[in-house]
Amino acid sequence: MQLRLRIILLFIGALLTVLSNFLIVSDANQFKLLLFSMVLLGVPHGALDLYIEGKDIHSKYQKSNQFLLKYLLNIFLYASLWYLSPIIALIIFIFITAYHFGEIDWMGKSDTWTQKFVYSLLGMCWILYFLSINISSALKIFLYVGQSNVTDQQWLHIASLVSPIALILIIATYIVLLLKRKYFFYQSNHFYFSVIQLIILLVICHFSTLWVGFGFYFGLWHSILSFDKIRSSFSMPDTLKSWGHLLKQAMPFSIMAWIGMLFIMFMFYSSKNSTSLVTLLFITLSVLTLPHLQVFTKLKLRSSESSN
Repeated sequence: MQLRLRIILLFIGALLTVLSNFLIVSDANQFKLLLFSMVLLGVPHGALDLYIEGKDIHSKYQKSNQFLLKYLLNIFLYASLWYLSPIIALIIFIFITAYHFGEIDWMGKSDTWTQKFVYSLLGMCWILYFLSINISSALKIFLYVGQSNVTDQQWLHIASLVSPIALILIIATYIVLLLKRKYFFYQSNHFYFSVIQLIILLVICHFSTLWVGFGFYFGLWHSILSFDKIRSSFSMPDTLKSWGHLLKQAMPFSIMAWIGMLFIMFMFYSSKNSTSLVTLLFITLSVLTLPHLQVFTKLKLRSSESSN
C-alpha cells in the first residue's frame, strides 16, 4: 500500500498548494516546476519499461528486437493519430490515463474486472474534475490541440456541469466501496486511508493552479509511486541505493526520450503561439504513455506490499 510514502507525498503536495496560494508565482515559473518534475521523474519512470519486460532490473538490458519494434510502432502510430485526428487521440489519451492513474492511486484489490473498472472510473472522474475546475488554463492547451469549433464560453459551461457530476460520481463510488469494502480491500483500514488520500488530493487539486497541481500529481505523486511499485516488484529493498539504481538504469532510455521530445517540439513549435510549447510537451508525453501502460500493467505486485 506504500502508506508511509503516500503520507510523505501528500504532505509535500499540501505544502506546495499552501505556498502556491501565498506566494505570487508567475505562469512561466509554474511551468518550469512542471517541466522539472516531468524531466526528473515523469519520463524516467516510464524508461524502465524495457527492464520490466525483460523481468530483470539488475543486469544490462538484453535487447529484444520484437519488443522494441512493437514499442516503437505503438509510439509512431499514436503520434500519427495525434497529427491526423487530435480530438480522437485526446479521447484515447484520457481513457488510458484514467486507467493508469486509477491503477496507481488504488489501494485495494485488483484481481477482478469489477475492481479494475472501479479504479478506472475513479481515475476518469479525477481527470475530469481536475481539468474542469482548471478549465481556464486547460483551454489554452486543448483548444490549440483540437482546433475545436466550441467557443470558450461553451467549454466553461460544459466544465461547470462536468465538475459536480465527476465529484458526485466519486462520492457515490466511495459509498459503494464502504458497503463492499471486504470485496475491494484487503483490510478495512486501507479503505479509510484511501478516503483521507482522496480528500487531500481533491484539496490539492482544487486550491492549486493547473501547472502546480499537475506538476505535483504527475511529476511527483504518480511517478514516485510508480517507481516504488517497480522497486517492490523486483524485490529491491527500500533504500537510497535501490532508488539510485532505478534512476541509473532508467537514464539511457530517459535520454533517448528527452531527445525525441526536444526534436518534436523543435520541429512543430510555433513562436506565434507560446501555448504550443506546453501543448507539444503534453502530446509527446501522451505518445509515450500508451506503450508504457501496456508494459506497466504486467507488474504483479504481491499483496504483502500492503504492509509497507
